[in-house]
Amino acid sequence: MSTPAPSVLFVCVHNDGRSQMAAAFLSHLSGDSVQVRSAGSAPADAVNPAVVEAMKEVGIDISAETPKVLSVESVQASDVVITLGCGDACPVFPGKRYLDWQLDDPAGQGVEAVRPIRDEIETRIRALITELGVPALQHAMDAANARNTRNAMDSGRAESGFRIAPMTADHADQVLTIYQAGIDEGNATFETDAPTWTAFDASKLPGHRFVALDPADGRVLGWVAASRVSDRGAYAGVVEHSVYVHPDARGKGLARALLDALIVSTEEAGIWTIQSGIFPENTSSLAVHEKAGFRVVGTRERIGRHHGTWRDVVLVERRSRTVS
Repeated sequence: MSTPAPSVLFVCVHNDGRSQMAAAFLSHLSGDSVQVRSAGSAPADAVNPAVVEAMKEVGIDISAETPKVLSVESVQASDVVITLGCGDACPVFPGKRYLDWQLDDPAGQGVEAVRPIRDEIETRIRALITELGVPALQHAMDAANARNTRNAMDSGRAESGFRIAPMTADHADQVLTIYQAGIDEGNATFETDAPTWTAFDASKLPGHRFVALDPADGRVLGWVAASRVSDRGAYAGVVEHSVYVHPDARGKGLARALLDALIVSTEEAGIWTIQSGIFPENTSSLAVHEKAGFRVVGTRERIGRHHGTWRDVVLVERRSRTVS
């Protein structure tokens, strides 16, 4: 019998700022591994706009959320109850864990002031996930799959059309076929032929490779994998990644979901930077990386020849805000 998912309730007087950010981060990062609620004793009419904007900057949309009133039932239904430094009192029941996180109040503040509060909340949420015992790999997949479900519902679809799973040798042929399809299009890589599975498997970190699968037949629709950039100790927390989606499965959010899974798994492992080189002509890849929190470091001009032509490469990276 599977163990029920732990449940967490975040409480703040108006439920329009700190508790909303905490609940959003926990939902985003834990997926279906944790049941999440938030409420307040005197809920506001709407979520603080500066909080909505700050969360949007990290790829989490809470614009549709509404403050909710704190009830005895919500406390009874939760394993962990966390107040966020706002003095709200909660009914006390035996067997519950009560925490109080002292955090600055974002009320009346602009986005600049909200950002450090947001980042502190994210750090605490990641620590909480570890304390709750959510396994890192399952955590990564659950977070990505939960995002897929939310996106499908937002688009009026009943299902997301794919699920994220660990990449295994059973996926080898399909992974390499998708790799070759990207190579043949001419704007994915300097490589001209996909490697053997033995070479691919040896070069990719085992804990940081995922596939997007068609839930109907298990067909591989896309994949992401990471490799070390150097054996030097100073670069132990830096990896380079690749993400590929089958031509017939593009435009459905697969690349973003795969990147989300990779971000969670690498941060859980203490990796602080994910980087990649992208041809400037590959505008769709640049766009999805930007949405996933990557920044452009610069352009390496005429860095290599591709089919006899010099090509530029845009270097992008995502630096973790939580690994230090």
